[in-house]
Amino acid sequence: MESNDILITGARVWESHHDSIGSRALPLRIRNGRILAVGSDALAMGRVPATIDLPGRFLVPGLIDAHVHLELDPGLSTPAEQLALPPPERRRALAARARAMLERGITTARDCGGGFYHEHDLRSLIDAGDQLGPRLVCCGQPLTIPEGHCAFWGGVISSPAEIERVVARQVERGSDWIKVMATGGVFTPGSRPRDTQFDADALAAIVAAARREGRPVAAHCHGTAGIAAALRAGVRTIEHASFAGMDGFGTQLDEGLMRELAEREVWVSPTVNAGWLGRMSDATGGPSDFYRRLSSCLRLQRSHGVRFIASSDAGIPGVFHHDLALGLQAMQAYAELRPVEVLRAATVDAAEALGLGQETGRIAVGLSADLVVLRADPTLALEALVDPEAVVFRGRFVRR
Repeated sequence: MESNDILITGARVWESHHDSIGSRALPLRIRNGRILAVGSDALAMGRVPATIDLPGRFLVPGLIDAHVHLELDPGLSTPAEQLALPPPERRRALAARARAMLERGITTARDCGGGFYHEHDLRSLIDAGDQLGPRLVCCGQPLTIPEGHCAFWGGVISSPAEIERVVARQVERGSDWIKVMATGGVFTPGSRPRDTQFDADALAAIVAAARREGRPVAAHCHGTAGIAAALRAGVRTIEHASFAGMDGFGTQLDEGLMRELAEREVWVSPTVNAGWLGRMSDATGGPSDFYRRLSSCLRLQRSHGVRFIASSDAGIPGVFHHDLALGLQAMQAYAELRPVEVLRAATVDAAEALGLGQETGRIAVGLSADLVVLRADPTLALEALVDPEAVVFRGRFVRR
């Protein structure tokens, strides 16, 4: 629907400061892509060109995935396979993934790294209305060391003198954030998640260079030492935070560091994805070792007051970009959260963490009209998010 002035009636609206959705329907007025009024005020503005009645439905803000890689095809297993795809095919695939995300209710996403700035071009097309997809926040090439995690994308820093140059290149290409690989990772051959890639001085210099350019920093951190170094360097978000040690993820838990994460009020983006649902049980039907380790990691962080935002790492092998809602169910199970806490992590909290709190993440006057229309109440069960009845992005209903 292309109307610039819409009145939505009949739906119950989730207000993010409430733990539940009220029992009464609230009318919602949208004009020129923004929320003009909620409640009785929406009915007191005279005649509107289009009224959409949604009896028995539930409205929540558009979902936010704080960590995706649109450049990556989740059906491919290695960097070599990814890089072998011709650029035109990659660009078409990016566009298809973006559309699929939007149709599943993901109206905002932070792209946490690629090598060719295709996601930046896609962002421009989406903003111009020439392509369907979520609002994109882009990081550009992740900063890494020679032969380090994701070095194949080109953001290599081989000496302290190169920090300013590599950061400046991301800014010149239009990156909204700077991403740094503070530790190794799984996807890159020869890289180990527990290993620290930059020392404290280098991380502090990266954060300072980004700050001079007005850019916040997201730090990929698996190993516990890398988490500590990135936190103390002043990054805004810690990606993964899996407290990896010699024996894998969740094997070097540090509660003192968790308390420090909470005290410094950074945001942790734990990249819990749909695949985690299938890893909860072992062959006997009991809790798997993976579940015990990662659940303990998340629950301990939460118990110390660490702030989570929803993220999936979509694009890595087997993690599809449109499956955030399934990942949210996994996040609830592993971290032992209430559905409404996870819903906040995927809306209002993610928007605040990404610097978009005055643009999206809530159903409030003045914000972008990014909405998901649901048949059931997601504050009672997150399964309601999996197959939305309709999606509204910047005031326009998305045709599925």
